[in-house]
Amino acid sequence: MQSAGNPIQVLSQGNVGAPAPPSRVMPLAPQRFGFQCTLDRETFDLMQRARELMGHQNPSGEFVPVIKRGLEMLVGHLEKQKFAATTRPGHSRGCTSARRIPAAVKRAVRERDGEQCAFVSDSGKRCTARTMLEFDHLEPIARGGVTTADNVRLLCRAHNQYAAERAFGADYIDRKRREARERAATGRVRE
Repeated sequence: MQSAGNPIQVLSQGNVGAPAPPSRVMPLAPQRFGFQCTLDRETFDLMQRARELMGHQNPSGEFVPVIKRGLEMLVGHLEKQKFAATTRPGHSRGCTSARRIPAAVKRAVRERDGEQCAFVSDSGKRCTARTMLEFDHLEPIARGGVTTADNVRLLCRAHNQYAAERAFGADYIDRKRREARERAATGRVRE
């Protein structure tokens, strides 16, 4: 199936329900990579629609500019959501919850920690994780800690859990996790 002006050819429908092979990234040359993946119909249709809408900026119809623009938008959205990233920071609205981390604190912590887990082992080695990052209070809120850039750091999920266990004890944290799972299973709201 190939239409006029469409450089993409759909070869076959494939096996419905068959598991998709894992995506592969292959270095081809300096600054060049091959990327192979299997898309579901919804994703393929979204890419096609984006390609159509970008027709004036991308007259050749190549998918790389479509993917790049989509990723630029996604990364911008996720950075704003996770780190309160913005080019025009405004004034703080204030909040009554001590657990809510103000946008200015998120931005300062992100810059200071370099979007990397800030955990440093006893031997002085810093964790290199850049995924699953969470904001952690050095002095926990439950123990009077405040939400300032000096008291907040980025930790990967594993080191955040480790810090919680060190602060409150493994038994306490296990009990809290179990209670949270039970609440989620029954749909109850935390009291």
